[in-house]
Amino acid sequence: MKFVKGVVLSLLVAAPMVGLAESDTNVVWKKSITLGASYRSGNTDKRLYMANLKVDRASERSDWISSLYGEYGKTDGDQTEGMARLQSEYRYKFGEKRKWFGGIFAEGYNDAIKRVQYRIKIGPNIGYYWINDEKMKLDTSVGYNLVRERRAHAIKDSDPAKSEYKSDDYGEYRVAANYNWQMTETASYYFSVEYVMDAEDTDNANGLLVTGLRSKINNQLSLTVELRDEYDNKPAPETEYNDTTIIAGLTYDF
Repeated sequence: MKFVKGVVLSLLVAAPMVGLAESDTNVVWKKSITLGASYRSGNTDKRLYMANLKVDRASERSDWISSLYGEYGKTDGDQTEGMARLQSEYRYKFGEKRKWFGGIFAEGYNDAIKRVQYRIKIGPNIGYYWINDEKMKLDTSVGYNLVRERRAHAIKDSDPAKSEYKSDDYGEYRVAANYNWQMTETASYYFSVEYVMDAEDTDNANGLLVTGLRSKINNQLSLTVELRDEYDNKPAPETEYNDTTIIAGLTYDF
C-alpha cells in the first residue's frame, strides 16, 4: 500500500509539469538502438548478446530520457547472463537560464542470475545542468525513490528454481551524474553513474556505471564500445558484488 500511495503521489507531482511543457518549443527527438555480441571458444565456450534502445526528447522547458537495456548469455551451455532494465526520467527545467530541473524517475529491473524477479522504483528528484550546450552536457541530481522488489534470500541445492524469494517495500536515496561530449563530428563519449542506498538500511546499496565511445560510420550507423559495471552491496547467495561487461556493437539512429 505504501508503494501504491507513492506512485499516485509521484504522478500527481508530475502531471502539472507535463502540462506546463505541452507548449515546448525547439523540441528535438533522438532515438537509437544498439546491438552487440561477444563470443569466446577454446577452454570456455561463452556467448553474450545485448540490446539497448534509447529514446530522448529535449526542449527549452523539459527533457525526457528513456532507455531499455537487456543482456542474455551462456557459458559452456549454462545461462550466465539474463538481465533487463527499463529507465525513464522526466525533467522540467526552471530557474535562471533553466539550469535547474525537477522531475520524476522510474525504473523496472529483472535479473535471472542475481535472482531478482522484479525491482520497481519511482520517485521525485532535483538536479542541475552544469554544462548544457550542443557539444557538451553535464548534470547531477539527487532524489528519493519508493521501491518494491522480490528477490532471492536463500537458495536450495544451487537451483534458482528452488530459491526462497521474499518481497519487500522500502525507500532509497539516489545520486546520479551524466556526461556527454561530442568530441568531433564523428566521435562522441558518454559517461553516467548512479548510486542508491536504502534509507533505513545503509548496507543495502547498489550502483551502476556506464561509459563508452561512439564513432560514426555514416549518418545513421555508428560503432559503439561500452563498459558497464554494476555493484550490489548485498548480492544474492552465490553471486558476486560486481558485474562488469565490455562489449562492442553497432548503433542505428532512427
